[in-house]
Amino acid sequence: MKYIRKRLRIDNLDRQQRKGSGRLSRSIYLLILGVLVLSLANYLVGGMFILSADGIVLAERYIVSAGYPATVDRVLVSEGDTVPEGTPLLELTSFDMVKEIAELSVRTSELAVRAGELQGKLAMNQALLPLAERSARESNDAILRLDRVSTRGLVLANRRDEALTANYRAAERYAQLQAESQVTAKELLVVETSQQIASDAVRKMKAIYGDGRIVAAVTGVVGSKIPVPGQVVRLGDEMLQINGGKAYLFAYLPDEYLFPLTKGTRIEVHGGSDRSTGTVERVLPIADALPAEFQNLLRPRDRSRLIRIALPEDHPFAVTQKVVIRGCVFGWCWVR
Repeated sequence: MKYIRKRLRIDNLDRQQRKGSGRLSRSIYLLILGVLVLSLANYLVGGMFILSADGIVLAERYIVSAGYPATVDRVLVSEGDTVPEGTPLLELTSFDMVKEIAELSVRTSELAVRAGELQGKLAMNQALLPLAERSARESNDAILRLDRVSTRGLVLANRRDEALTANYRAAERYAQLQAESQVTAKELLVVETSQQIASDAVRKMKAIYGDGRIVAAVTGVVGSKIPVPGQVVRLGDEMLQINGGKAYLFAYLPDEYLFPLTKGTRIEVHGGSDRSTGTVERVLPIADALPAEFQNLLRPRDRSRLIRIALPEDHPFAVTQKVVIRGCVFGWCWVR
């Protein structure tokens, strides 16, 4: 009778057990060696054939910066808040702006008063000009009549001198009124222009200041940088960001990747446990240095070509989150 299973012999039991464990050890060793070889191959040349690129999720950003030196009184939003266009964000106090608006308002008032004075003066001169012209014309006529009768000796010399003096004064007054009218009209034009400029400046400064209320210019999500009450900001200081518009990501294509990515190619986007599908919008003709958090100390890369990838509206990623794009092997991309 034959045994289906070979029975162990008592005299070489230790040798047979070592032989069985040796096979298992060799199998484990070969498995580990195979994994190491595959890992080394992927490390050395995997980037040539398998797409695996680092990227960062972005959105159109609107920088809310200080248009004037001020102090933050109130912060009306928090990080991550979704704000529609026109939503109040901050309340500021700027003594410099209040002072400038007050000084310009006073200057505008002074110019308005001066313009009123010049308008009155010009109106008076224009009202007197016809009378002065008539007086000068009648005085000339009287001189002509005196000249005709003076040849006959019918007019006394002092009478003629008085008429000449009156004629001179009438002509002088008429010329003076004409000159004053012209100068006043020019001065009034300059004053009115300056008044208009000052009024526009006051209106613009009031619009810029807006009583210290800063509102959202676009619809979006408030970024992580938020000022605190009491913080002093200078002209041009960034106070907060609003991330709005359609989300996209920039991926840094590895330099050694041998197969091209074209517009419209669909790829997988991974970020931790989140997954989504993106579409290549453009392969940019520029390269950029990888951010510090993407740098690999064991395999440094100075610069990589940029790819802009569109994301769907319901993507699960946060703005500025690091992601990895995959989905192509040997140029064949399986995402559809």
